[in-house]
Amino acid sequence: MKPTIQLNQRHGLRMPKTDCNFQVASMPSRGGRSYGSRHASIRAVSHDYFKNEARSMFAAEAAFFSVIVITAAVPLINTAMALVHLVRSIAAI
Repeated sequence: MKPTIQLNQRHGLRMPKTDCNFQVASMPSRGGRSYGSRHASIRAVSHDYFKNEARSMFAAEAAFFSVIVITAAVPLINTAMALVHLVRSIAAI
């Protein structure tokens, strides 16, 4: 048996009627609180990460970060020097 399509007509639009009859599955074994095994805290997870994984790439990431900072700082320093020159030239008038 094929389903029939029902249409809603609101404000001149023909839209298909949606079927919202669904049932939520209940989980009687779960409650609001967890009394089972305790999970590792964020502090323990981060300590484990920095102890094992982060050390191997730290030097490369620090070098790359310093290259990015220097690349961004050069135009800012040039802009500040140009503004100082502009202010001095306006003050001399």
